[in-house]
Amino acid sequence: MTFVLVGAGPTGVELAASIAQLAKTTLRANFRRIDPATTSIILLDGAKRVLPSFAESSSMKAAQRLEKLGVKVITSAMVEHIDDQGVTVGGKRIDSGTVLWTAGVSPSPIIKMLGVATDRAGRACVGPFLNVADSRGIFIVGDAATLIQDGRPLPGVAQVAIQQGRYVGGWIARELGGAKPARPFRYFDKGNMAVIGKNFAIMESGRIRLAGIIPWFIWAFIHIMFLPQLQNRRRVQNQWFWSYFTGQRSSRLVDEAPRI
Repeated sequence: MTFVLVGAGPTGVELAASIAQLAKTTLRANFRRIDPATTSIILLDGAKRVLPSFAESSSMKAAQRLEKLGVKVITSAMVEHIDDQGVTVGGKRIDSGTVLWTAGVSPSPIIKMLGVATDRAGRACVGPFLNVADSRGIFIVGDAATLIQDGRPLPGVAQVAIQQGRYVGGWIARELGGAKPARPFRYFDKGNMAVIGKNFAIMESGRIRLAGIIPWFIWAFIHIMFLPQLQNRRRVQNQWFWSYFTGQRSSRLVDEAPRI
């Protein structure tokens, strides 16, 4: 009944909150021999606070929300070992049957073959044009690259990869057409969001920082509107309405050994 999540970025924070609400609401009346509400959820991160890519004020609100949901947050905690029975953190053992890695992924091993400078995560350090220094025609984008902008590395999110891919595609097209090089790449931040359970989200866009139910509704609206087809929007909308007002999911499987 103990869940350990390693990594308190948006993925870890959102998943920890989802597990907490599943245990205390959705699954509460579904079992005869256990009480899901007694579930212990532990969120670990090596940074000093959760959501380190967000502003400190937003991070504090997120931590408070997690604690209210019953999630135990442990920061400045480096995981030393993981096995099928738990984790070892700072020399201390935490027994757990379920350990979830939410601290990101390793970059492609092809980066090592290029022999370029990398950061401590193994991502290639690229120049302002997303190219490899001293190498013509080699560009690296997305999770495989690290680029410093305004004194901070760009976050490893989809929008960064999408904008970088479009930039490099345009660069190559111009070069093939004999045009001059483009301007250095500049990431346009459309804002960051993290949903922390029902009726609570964190949103940052420029100087705007919101926390609570309003950004949660904004997130839900954006999520539905960007689904590719109208029937998908209607289906998801109906499922969300059902889950929102009943606290239940549309389908569930509870497996129990047959009694003899």
